[in-house]
Amino acid sequence: MEEFDKEPQPEAEAVTQVRNQLRLQDLATVDAESFSTVGGRLFPDSAAVPDLRDLVSIVDSWRASHAVAYGGCISGTDSVTNHQVQDGATDETVLAPTGSQLHQIQAVSIVNSGPQPMTAHLLVSGVIVGDILTINPTEKAGFTISNSLTVGASTPLQINLVSGTAADALVKIASILVGV
Repeated sequence: MEEFDKEPQPEAEAVTQVRNQLRLQDLATVDAESFSTVGGRLFPDSAAVPDLRDLVSIVDSWRASHAVAYGGCISGTDSVTNHQVQDGATDETVLAPTGSQLHQIQAVSIVNSGPQPMTAHLLVSGVIVGDILTINPTEKAGFTISNSLTVGASTPLQINLVSGTAADALVKIASILVGV
């Protein structure tokens, strides 16, 4: 009589087909969307049990490394980015996360090193997100930031200088990565 509910011993367990196919992948290449449900209930036979255990192990590993910070700020990823404005007349990107990164914006300021006052808009992907900011000569000023200002690869943070000289404007952005 076979014992289907008995746990196989690690040293006796053969490499399953699923584990063999996923051997060279790491958790960075696994997307949450790959763990979706298709169809109805599943009634596996005894040959499928090792593969199902491998899938559970993969999902548990992904969850342990990603779900901890899902939707929240990731500790130790805070940074300040400096951007020298090149062409203030257009919506110039000052922070563009890559891939699936999301940045929660904590603060944005502009340093005006020139002799003339300047005014600027803060934008996310071409959409103005606050009041116009006026920066006096040789001073710095900061935009009022909402706690929910988050930017991604397709929604970069941008600056538009309404007046002033682009070469005199240095933008500083404080941000923290958000778990996805």
